[in-house]
Amino acid sequence: MDFVDPEELKPKDLDEWKAKLLGKTIVDGDVQVTEQTVHVNDLPSYNRVLGPHTPATRDYRPNRLNVCTDEGGVVKSVYYG
Repeated sequence: MDFVDPEELKPKDLDEWKAKLLGKTIVDGDVQVTEQTVHVNDLPSYNRVLGPHTPATRDYRPNRLNVCTDEGGVVKSVYYG
């Protein structure tokens, strides 16, 4: 069986997601979306939004978009894994 590098399984659109999300606030529910917000439903289906104190598993999923926010929900980092 051939070895598959997990990095090769990552989607190639990370830079697009960073441009779309960094510095914006993630919102949920019945909230009007503005230029400074992104609704959680607009993220890829396989994602997780992590606040500063959000518990998270350490499993590696190359196609899962991780969105890290500060206490106010402002996106500080975005990565796959």
